[in-house]
Amino acid sequence: MKLEIVQAGDPVLRKKSRPLSKEEILSPSIQELIPLMRDTMREAPGVGLAAPQIGQSIQLAVIEDRANYIKDVSAEELAARQRSAIPFHVIINPKLTVVGNSSAGILRRLPQRGRLSGDRRARAGCSRRMFE
Repeated sequence: MKLEIVQAGDPVLRKKSRPLSKEEILSPSIQELIPLMRDTMREAPGVGLAAPQIGQSIQLAVIEDRANYIKDVSAEELAARQRSAIPFHVIINPKLTVVGNSSAGILRRLPQRGRLSGDRRARAGCSRRMFE
């Protein structure tokens, strides 16, 4: 079953998502949502999907950059984009800490295929569970 991805302008995309408790993470509803999000992301196709994108204001995301997504990209372009295959991961309750000294913000709106310039260093932490 593919989940519906909300469109730009949907209020849920501007709302602060709430963290999940340990009990919620282990609940059947969240454990069932994760593979649905994975399947929706793959069908889109995409390399990441956050719960707000499917209308749920919770701190949950899935990521995966499959090798077949980048098989036709040159090694030079992959290096320039700092891109490589990434196995499927579930990210829960992410925390992002900027560790660089740039005055430019790390998080900003980007075009679909944009790249950040300047200092890109950040430390990410989260509850994480790897599948497959």
